[in-house]
Amino acid sequence: MRALTILATIALLCVGILAQQKPAPTPIKTTVAALIENPDKFHRKMVQVEGEVDDLKKKTSRIGNPYTTFKLDSGGKQVVVFSYGHLNIREDDAVVVVGKFYKERRVGRSTFKNEIDASQKEGGSVRKKE
Repeated sequence: MRALTILATIALLCVGILAQQKPAPTPIKTTVAALIENPDKFHRKMVQVEGEVDDLKKKTSRIGNPYTTFKLDSGGKQVVVFSYGHLNIREDDAVVVVGKFYKERRVGRSTFKNEIDASQKEGGSVRKKE
């Protein structure tokens, strides 16, 4: 009887946790130019943009976390893209970026402007355009 009560309690907890999970937001399809021209409209929202990889940097932080940054270029306009991990992309690759756009974000003592966080933990991704 006690085992049945424990199983029922665990089942209710699992159902409660699953009910609280929110589905990933659908990204807003836009352009790099639109992000730059109207950053307030997209601040802290999931966006999807296309462009070419420029100024690709794969680095490791002082505490050992790998990350990738690059400029997403589209029609001469650029935004910075950040993602944890070393992405499987190269300079001049055509890519589709999904991530959370920040018109301004402070991390420690640094301030970043017009940046897309494409990290998986934010629900983002960077994939080569087909």
